[in-house]
Amino acid sequence: KHWGITLPVAVVLLGITCNNNQSQTAASPEGIRVVKNGLDHVWEIAWGPDDHIWLTEREGRVSRVDPANGNTSFSFTIPDVVSRGEGGLLGMALHPEFSKNGFLYVVYNYHIQGDYREKLVRYTYGNNTLSNPTILFEGIRAAGIHNGSRIWVTNEASPKIFLTTGDAAQQDLPQQTKTVNGKVLRFNAGGSIPGDNPFPGNPVWRYGHGNQK
Repeated sequence: KHWGITLPVAVVLLGITCNNNQSQTAASPEGIRVVKNGLDHVWEIAWGPDDHIWLTEREGRVSRVDPANGNTSFSFTIPDVVSRGEGGLLGMALHPEFSKNGFLYVVYNYHIQGDYREKLVRYTYGNNTLSNPTILFEGIRAAGIHNGSRIWVTNEASPKIFLTTGDAAQQDLPQQTKTVNGKVLRFNAGGSIPGDNPFPGNPVWRYGHGNQK
């Protein structure tokens, strides 16, 4: 799994809330400490340029945690997240210039006209909140399993967004290049499709994957 950074042992998160709402905290070996517990289905963890831990919880919450004391200095719940089975708020990535532009990318499941779908959205972090939600790509088929949803934003002059998608429990989709499920997708930082993608006008970068987590 691509976290973007190797976390020092001292800030490993333990004690995630389980389905039965019982908080389980593993015994901490020497050199490891629990930074934060009582969390609900943590999906993504990233180390920010502000030396804080950024994380997503599947029910829809994005949080910023101080690794020194475990205090949550910021929390924001995305209103249209729909958690179903393994679906909900999933992947997250910070723009390489996050300290300057505040861009934070998330992918999550939602309902549209009764269908369960997935979308890639860019938020702007500032004044201790997330604002200006900008949909970069939407309508990806979703399900209670196999939603993929890792995000990687490259650090280059013209950053690219790589997004993984699962097959949404439909095993015939990954081999179909005209669908976006079971793929690695590639976008420009603003959501447009790069001109050098393998299939013109198509975000598909690689295909044939069952689940990409």
